[in-house]
Amino acid sequence: MNKKKISLILLLVLASVYFISQFLRSALGITGLSISEDFQLNYEQLGRLGGIFFLSFALMQVPLGIILDKINPLKIIFFMLIIIYLGTLLLSFSNSFELIFFARILQGIGCSACLMGPLVYIAKKSSKESFSKLSGIIMGLGGLGALFAFSPFYELTLILGWKVSFFVFSFLILGVIAAIFYYLTFEKNYLPSKNCKTEISSFIFIFTNKNFLMILPMSIFGYASFAFLLTLWGSKFLILKQTINELDIANILMFTALFWSLGSIFFGYAIQKISKNKTLVIFSASTLIFLLILLALKEINNYNLILSIFCIYGFLGAFTLLVLDHYRKLFNQDILGRVLTCANLFNFGGVFFVQWITGLLIEFTTEKVGFSFEKAFSASFLMVSFFLFLSILFYFKSDEAKP
Repeated sequence: MNKKKISLILLLVLASVYFISQFLRSALGITGLSISEDFQLNYEQLGRLGGIFFLSFALMQVPLGIILDKINPLKIIFFMLIIIYLGTLLLSFSNSFELIFFARILQGIGCSACLMGPLVYIAKKSSKESFSKLSGIIMGLGGLGALFAFSPFYELTLILGWKVSFFVFSFLILGVIAAIFYYLTFEKNYLPSKNCKTEISSFIFIFTNKNFLMILPMSIFGYASFAFLLTLWGSKFLILKQTINELDIANILMFTALFWSLGSIFFGYAIQKISKNKTLVIFSASTLIFLLILLALKEINNYNLILSIFCIYGFLGAFTLLVLDHYRKLFNQDILGRVLTCANLFNFGGVFFVQWITGLLIEFTTEKVGFSFEKAFSASFLMVSFFLFLSILFYFKSDEAKP
């Protein structure tokens, strides 16, 4: 694929693809309250429902990494968007937990290409110097999908109900499908990566690489430490522990998503300006640990203080963009798609694990140990902060990426 400037319109279309993924992974954060009431779900079931999106997403990463190195990423995105559309339609007409569960699986499978597809496309289409800026723009603008999933979508669900609201959103997916199909007509002469290692040898190389193994725990628990709060437990936590009403919660989570988008843009530019990106990752992760402990142990009744904590958490939670760039700088471009998707296998697999294990912990401590829900949530937050602390210890041992 020839290196040339990517048009602004195409960049916006790619950001829209990621917007869809961000919306769907975050929408359960506020609609989960209604869904759990409609289908009488316990905490373990809700954690499983939230996590299955990320597990199906994660399991697609390795095969996706192979085909992204061999097939035009726009073509992969096109077919995955169709799967997302079918899953969203099923969700909007579901009348049982099993159907919603299957719909979330389809959405997770389809969304698996919504970040790596655009990133691999721009990595192969643009220069190395412009990659971080373009990826920051895609992640920043696309991240607004998480913002839309809260207050705006919450207001829509109050008017139409959550099922009809998802049906309305499906029309946006159709529009993006049409836009990708249009750009595919100009990509007929796409050339796959040359000199790729064989599938087995490339994965052996990746999974035996010392730097990959040292960065891997940060992939598992870095994004998960942010996503478990925004996409599932944030609303429940704020209602139970901080006694905030649903509208204020929707606003808090919306601003958290907004600051995550701003953080993505900031970190995208920081990659070019700051040489010690590894230090910035460690600082950001350490701050998240501090904030998690603060939320777990301190009862905060001031709305503005809670909002500020969540906004800082959202902004610094975007540090995983630096981790992706760390992988990119340490590995050859010929296997870049496989490296990034292998990392994403554990990135989103980590979200499934954290969401499910925290739900299991909350259910166990309240039903078997006798904890209050407030104490159970505090215990789950402390557990996540411990996982993130271990990730920092491993990350210390990785090599600093060369500019």
